[in-house]
Amino acid sequence: MNELKLIDYSEKIKQLIKIVKNKRIKQSEADDILFFIANMIDEVILKDSTISHRLNTNLVKNNRILDIDIKPSKKVVSTKDTHEFLYLLKTLLSLMTIKNYFFDFYIYSEIKMIVNYYINKSSKSKSYDSVNERFAINELEFHDQLVMYKYLYSIFDKLMFINVFFVDKYNLKSIDVKSNFIFTKDFDSVSMPLFKTTVRKLAFADYLKILNKSVSFHYIRKLRNNLEHSFTDPKSKYNIALETELLFILVARTLIQMHRDLKNDDELLKLIKLNQVNK
Repeated sequence: MNELKLIDYSEKIKQLIKIVKNKRIKQSEADDILFFIANMIDEVILKDSTISHRLNTNLVKNNRILDIDIKPSKKVVSTKDTHEFLYLLKTLLSLMTIKNYFFDFYIYSEIKMIVNYYINKSSKSKSYDSVNERFAINELEFHDQLVMYKYLYSIFDKLMFINVFFVDKYNLKSIDVKSNFIFTKDFDSVSMPLFKTTVRKLAFADYLKILNKSVSFHYIRKLRNNLEHSFTDPKSKYNIALETELLFILVARTLIQMHRDLKNDDELLKLIKLNQVNK
């Protein structure tokens, strides 16, 4: 079985962290880094189940059992290598976010603030990245992890809601606002007027297919449902730090795709004005 070379990927990420951290880079260089990150996430996380297998194995040890059977695509990786890779990738994405190299949309200001909130909180509290500790329900760290995971996951629903609201408010497309929209199935069709071009809309649709088929995305969704609808044993201790890092990475990957494919603020304003003139 082939090996997922997480150590090699981690070394590349470390090099990029040094570049981004130590100087202000041009937007064109930032876009190159974002393109590299997106491809890495697609190949190592979305299209491969090895990391999800490791996380699910650890989750059972951390007293949460999901109704999911994950078989690794490649040779099983260690928890240490997995955590280093996820933590470094999270760090790089955090730097790119804080320095405003991507996803700088006015209409998604709330989303940006949720992401920044996680970055800020996890930089001040070790509990969000601590994989070797477990927390009981009477410990603050247990609730910090739980609330943060749900908050980050809500981004997918909020992105869907924002676009439904925006498209409907400015009559950019006829939609049934009462429909129960699902991000991975409906975001591209609802958001059609907001894409830069038809080609970019198709690119986003392709990304959604990859995301929806991904074992990793299925895994974080299963965990979210488990956190909402399962019994938590007061006698047990829990940890979802790795899962929270993975969730943040998948959120950031989605925001990178939006950064690529959606109209920017000036283009959206022009679209609104043009639509009002043509009424």
